[in-house]
Parts: sequence; structure tokens; C-alpha cells
Amino acid sequence: MESSPSDAARRVPFRRGSTPNFSPQRSSLDLPPLLNLAASYQDYPESPTRNASRRLLASHKEETLYSLNDDDESEKKLKGGKREWSVRRVVIYLLLLGCVGMAAKRVFVNNGGIGSLRDGKLHLGNLYRDPEERGPCRFVSPVEAYHRDLKRLRRKVADQYDFDLVHPSTLNHTARSHHHQFSHTGHLLISDAPGSPHPIPLLLSLGEKRWEELLSRQSQSLGEAVREYERRYSRKPPKGFDIWWEKVKEFNLILPDEYDRINLDLAPFFALPKEEMKRRMRMVEEMKETFTLIVKNGRVDVRIRDKGGLKWGGTWPRAQDAASLIAAFAQDLPDMKATFSIFDQPQIYLSWARRGSLVELGLRGEHTAHLQETDDAVVKLSRSCPPDSHFRTDADMTEGHSLIYDPLEAGDLCQNPYLVPLHGLTIEAHDQYSHPRPHTQLLPLFSLAKTSINSDILITPLDQFFDPPGRDLRWEDKRSSKLAWRGSPTGISMMNQDLPWRDSHRIRLHHWANNRTLDGVSYIMPDLGQSDDGSEIEDTVDEAEEDGERERRQVQMEPGLAYKREQVKTKVATNFFVDAKLAGGPIQCSEEDGTCDEMKQVPCPLTSSIADNISNEINWAPRQRAEILNRHKFLLDIDGNGWSGRFRRLMSTNSLVIKVGIFTEWFQPHLIPWFMYVPAKLDFSDMFDILAFFRGTPHHPDLGFDETAKALARNGKCFVQRMFRIEDLQAYMMRLFLEYARLAADEGVDMDFHYIDPADVSLGSEADIHAHKAFDEYKDFPEPEEDGA
Repeated sequence: MESSPSDAARRVPFRRGSTPNFSPQRSSLDLPPLLNLAASYQDYPESPTRNASRRLLASHKEETLYSLNDDDESEKKLKGGKREWSVRRVVIYLLLLGCVGMAAKRVFVNNGGIGSLRDGKLHLGNLYRDPEERGPCRFVSPVEAYHRDLKRLRRKVADQYDFDLVHPSTLNHTARSHHHQFSHTGHLLISDAPGSPHPIPLLLSLGEKRWEELLSRQSQSLGEAVREYERRYSRKPPKGFDIWWEKVKEFNLILPDEYDRINLDLAPFFALPKEEMKRRMRMVEEMKETFTLIVKNGRVDVRIRDKGGLKWGGTWPRAQDAASLIAAFAQDLPDMKATFSIFDQPQIYLSWARRGSLVELGLRGEHTAHLQETDDAVVKLSRSCPPDSHFRTDADMTEGHSLIYDPLEAGDLCQNPYLVPLHGLTIEAHDQYSHPRPHTQLLPLFSLAKTSINSDILITPLDQFFDPPGRDLRWEDKRSSKLAWRGSPTGISMMNQDLPWRDSHRIRLHHWANNRTLDGVSYIMPDLGQSDDGSEIEDTVDEAEEDGERERRQVQMEPGLAYKREQVKTKVATNFFVDAKLAGGPIQCSEEDGTCDEMKQVPCPLTSSIADNISNEINWAPRQRAEILNRHKFLLDIDGNGWSGRFRRLMSTNSLVIKVGIFTEWFQPHLIPWFMYVPAKLDFSDMFDILAFFRGTPHHPDLGFDETAKALARNGKCFVQRMFRIEDLQAYMMRLFLEYARLAADEGVDMDFHYIDPADVSLGSEADIHAHKAFDEYKDFPEPEEDGA
């Protein structure tokens, strides 16, 4: 008999162990002393505090000298023998000199290239290679960078305003009367009490602590991984887990235990009887606009029964991408089938009560007796939320001034209903005419994207994965500190007059970033003791910054940092902080009802507010190449129709990525906010607060925590190089498919991995160990069902 869902069965993402309590109890905002973790985590080279006091210089192997001549001639050259010059040799050298000259002209004369001549000075750009970047990329400490920045800026302000180094406004931050509050919604609620500490240093410290804790608890052996798996999920790992662990060691995965996303996605399926699971697998195979991967005898084939799905040009490439990813480890999989959606968006909207009941039964190892579910194409989003959630009890709930500390929770539509009218996915209708068509029945459908209320099985997309980041510059050589973005107006499948399409996230971004009204806007900024008297701010800000090597000092702890408010005209703030525009032209809009024509109109000058001026819509910008956007220190990533495919490319640059969105992504447990990137709210209400901290303000453009932003950008790039490789995608998908194979297996077939600890087996019974391994390795997998079975 099924029980009612309990709190433990709610669809809430796995909370990291270091996430702070969100009770009214408030914790101190004082930054701890520099994390003295080097001794504890010496076995973890990814730790930012390991060898933090000195720069890490990787050793270089000497180049091997190769010769195309015979051995005697080579030996003579190596010994300094006399060269014999010939006409042929002279011609070859002249050609080589010509090629070198042409390359030098391209590099140094063309402005904006790898290197350039500016102001009569030679700028090498990308030709410079920081010694820190030789060898494997290493994560650094943003907290240490913050304290270096704080010390530098305080000295700068003290010299400018002629007061003592420690300004009175920065004292007494150990007092527990001024604290911000961690909310269960994933937001840090900012206290407005006078003299309150600035919240961003707290978030930097939290991000670094999360990273250190994750590193410290990862399994180092197969036995440890098995025990951790059983501790988290209360069941044995799937068959083939030992082979997956070999991939872990081969690929040098940094966080091999952090795959809770897979468990969350598959949890409700454990409550389905085997025959019911197979019936639903056959259902999704027959669904329109899907493709099925068939793994048999170590090979992967693609089957598309709905030929209509091929009308969209992206179907076949996505099917090929998925097949190529699975083919890398298909020989280690049993024969099986898996069906994928062709769309960017999710499709499964299971009710909260039904999902909770299935998850709870599955955790107890029981099967549901209620197999008939209503598959309604008309979706009411709130049904996927708990009855006591904000979405169902107070849809207008807002928490005021805040920053995101946990993006998983902050993207939860149930606890943050303010997101619903601000995103294209939740604005558009979900009914029988939608593409994709939604389902309210639990179906084993693999999808490219999902939100907190969806029950699709998430996979690792390959769209834009191999896009090169483009020519990039060092952080110090990036000439603009504006937040940059260019993109298409995606977000709603088809914009029309029946939808409030102007509220979609990308349309709002354009209007917010290009608001040139005279209204006042305020934001918080670091209080370093600077004067509040700002000179008249010009509409155009000079972005050029002087080059130079930043002085590196021994890090010393500084007193806490307060914040203050600065107010300027809206046009001054947007012109100083942001360069974000829609590019190209209208797409995904209705020509019949005039929506596309409205989007094409040239905007009139903005004079009062955004709402008064969006009737004449969008001043379209030309598209920009990646190397042009890479000249900015800050790059924005925002959802499109689904997940953002460009995120990996942006993170591959030397720029700091600020990410906005609601979609849950496969790498999210590995991506640490405020350590590798900066999360921002969908209403953009925190954007000026973030940028004012890292780049300065219109009144004080030279008081930004620049080195701190550089450290975050470096960690983001390291994340891509070490944790967002094709090997990481393969590891995720292999573990997902091993788990799914267990669910899809025939009744009575043992698909668990049975670990035998070598320490438990005596030396004299070594043959038993091999016998167990042989049994586990060669035990027959279930045969796939024939079509129509």
C-alpha cells in the first residue's frame, strides 16, 4: 500500500554538506583566517591553498632534436660541424624568412590580433604565457586575492584622502549585530542595518569552503567509492561499477562521488514493476519527435521511427552526437535501449504527490500498485510543487534585496515563484499544441534540459561543445570591464500576441541593459572610506586601463569590509556596467499576427522608463565574433530555449562568467558558485551590486576588486580544462546508462555490483577472488526485447 509523500520524498536537489543553515539563526560574516588547509589536503593538488605562498612553476622537458638527414650528417651538425651551403638550402631559408615576416606583420601590425602596436608600444597579447599556466591548470584562492585587493584599495584610498590606513567604517565587524541571512530559497538576504558588512566576501569564503570540503571527502579507491555509494543511496552500485571506476582513474576525475543528479532523475523509476517499466520504455520509443539509441554487442545504432522529427535539421546531428558519446563505452554496457527527446526543453511534468510517492516507495524497495496515471497535455506548473511551497501558497512572494548563494535552490520554481513570469519556458503555454508536447505521466525520456519541476532524465548535451573560445587575451590586456553579451531572442518557442513575450528573459535583458532613462538607480558598493562626492559622470566611460605587472604581496588578513550605497542615473549605470544587446533580428515569432514586425521597429529615445518605451521595440545589434566579446573582462551567460550551449566556451576564456538561468545542468554539483563563476538573479536586481564590487562604480571606477575577479575567472577556466572535458561527459553518461540498464533489466536478473574487499579474503584463497571477478564479469546480461514484444 502506498503512503503519502513525506518531506524526505520531496523533489529537492541534493544539498551540499557545506550549505549553511537557513534558519533565522545568523552566522558571523567575519572571514575566517586564510584557510590553513594545505597540510590537511596535501593529497589534493586541486586545493587552492596548496602551495599558496609561492607560485607554481611547472618543469619543462627539453625539446627533442630531430633530423631528417642521415645519421652521419646529423652527428656532424650536433657536434658543430661545418655546414655546406647550397642553392637549395638558401632558397628554403629565404622562404622561411618570408613566412616569418608575413606572420609577424599579421601578429603585430593588425590591431586586435594576438599582439598589436598601440600607442607606439608593442603589446604581445596572447603571445605572453604566464608561468602559472604551464602544465595542468591549478585552481587558486579567490579569498587570498580578495585580501590582496582589499589591502591595495585601502592604501589607495588612504593616500588619496589622507587618513589612517584603517578607516573607522571598517572596524568592529566582529560584532554580531550586523548579519545577513541565509534563506532556504538559495538567497543571501542582505541586511540594511547601518555598517553592515559587504556580503560578497562572505560568499567568496563560502564558495572556497565548499570546494575544499568536496575535495576532502572524495573516494580514493573502489572500496571507498562502493561504501560511499551505499551510504548515499542505500543500495548496491550497478553492475559494471568497477569498470566505471577504472574510467574514473584513467580520466583523473576530480569529484568521482558527486553524481546525485543521476539518482534524483532515476529515483521514481525504482518504484515501477519491471513489466511496467518495459511497457513505458516501449511507449517512449513510439513517441513523435524522439530518437532511440540501441546498444547491442558493443555497438550503438540510431533508430528514428517518427520521420516527421527529421524535418528539423537538428534531429539527426543530435542523434549522432548522443550515439558517438555512448559508443566510447558501449563495449562495457549490456544490450539495451534508450529514447531521447529532440528538443531543447523538458517534457515531463509529474505532479509533486505522485513523484513523492514513487520516490518513497523506491527508496524502500517497494513497487507501486497504481499503474494508471493521467497523461494530460495541459500542464499546470504549480502541480509539480509541494502544497506548502511558495508557488502554491503565495505566488507573489519576494524576499527583497539578496544575492544567490546556492543556484540549485535559487532556481527552484516552487520556492521562488517570482521566476515564473520572467522566463520564456514558464511564460509560454504547455498544451497539446506545444512543441515539445508536455506529459504528466512518468516516462523514461532522456532530455537535454530540465528545471526543478521536471522529471525528465537529464543527459550531457554536445551542442556547441567543440566551439572554440576564440582568440583571447590575458586578463590584464582586456580593455573593457563592461559585462558583455550578444544573442538571439530565443526563450519562447513561438512568440505571439497571446503571450507576454516582452517578459521573456532575453527580451528583458536587452531592455534592462539598454535603459537610458534619467530615473535614479542605487546599488551597494564596498565602503573603503572613499568620499561620497562624485564628480559629474560622462555618458561615455573610457575603458582603457594601464598595463603593468600587479605587485604580489604576502597575504595578510584585513579587517572586515562594510558596504555603502551609491545612486546614479539609470543611463549612467547601464552605460558604465553593461554592453548587452539582442543581435541579428527577430526569430521564433509570428509573422501572421504582427509580432515579428513589432520586434523589427526602431526604438525611440528612452526618456522616462522602460515600460513607456518598449512599444517601439529593439535596436538590433550586429553579431559579434567570440574574439570581440573576449576583450571584455566580464561575460554574461543566460538561458536560451533551454540550457545555454555557449557556457563552456565562455568559461574557457580568461574572463569572469556571470550566469543567469533556471535550468538544472548535469555538471552543477561540480560547479562551485563564487569560486568558479558568479550566479545572478533572473530579474537582474543584483547585477549592479556584483559589478560594483568587482569593477568599481561610475563615481569610483578604480576601486574594483580586480584581482579577485581574475582569480574567479581563472578557476572557471580550470573547471573547463579539468572537469568539463569530453571524458567528464563520458563518465557521467556511462554511470547513467549503467544505472538505467539495471532498471531496464528483466525480472530476476542480478544487475548489482557485488564488491569483495581483498582484505576480507585470505591469501590462500586468491583463486576465490578471481572466481568472483570472473563470475561478475562474464555473467550474461539480459537480451534486449524484440520489436513489438
